[in-house]
Amino acid sequence: MNKTEQRILDAAMKVFAEDGFEGARTRKIAELAGVNEVTLFRKFQSKENILRVVMMKNRDIVLQALDPVFLNENRENFQVNLHNLCENIMKIIEERIDMMVILIAESWKKPEIASILAPVPKMILMRLTDYFEQQQKQGRMRNVNPKVAALACISYIFYSNLLRRMLRDNKSSGSKEEFEAFIDIFLNGILESKDKK
Repeated sequence: MNKTEQRILDAAMKVFAEDGFEGARTRKIAELAGVNEVTLFRKFQSKENILRVVMMKNRDIVLQALDPVFLNENRENFQVNLHNLCENIMKIIEERIDMMVILIAESWKKPEIASILAPVPKMILMRLTDYFEQQQKQGRMRNVNPKVAALACISYIFYSNLLRRMLRDNKSSGSKEEFEAFIDIFLNGILESKDKK
């Protein structure tokens, strides 16, 4: 990918975050990228294709962030590894929450947007589910439904970011104490050990 294409994609992410997919205008994307609209269409053909490439790049970013942690899994204990995984996913979502919220809202009305967005969260869910299955096989994790555990983990990370955005609560954004509390609850539950069956 050349510099012009990268500038167009960076501009598109900003415009999608501000205006949504429906409200985004290719002219605005082109102006922000410092190119003319003809160049934009020559490189990407359509607004839908720009969104598709943006999501593919985001998928690659997710893989780059998660794969080193998955590859490290035998060298670090489960708690450290899970902490690193969640921290990486949290960072990726925090950096893209504005765009994600708008596009997810639009995807309810437009199935074609949903089909472009779906592969990234599906891939995260699948990789995390597989990871939890491996941890169970190695005796590091209790025998619970790994997909439900993955959903619980991803749900907290996504919805805590979404809720902060809705409440305009920037103070606690990325709060280390809050994140550590989630990891503790996720790993140890909320029951006192004497109450656990």
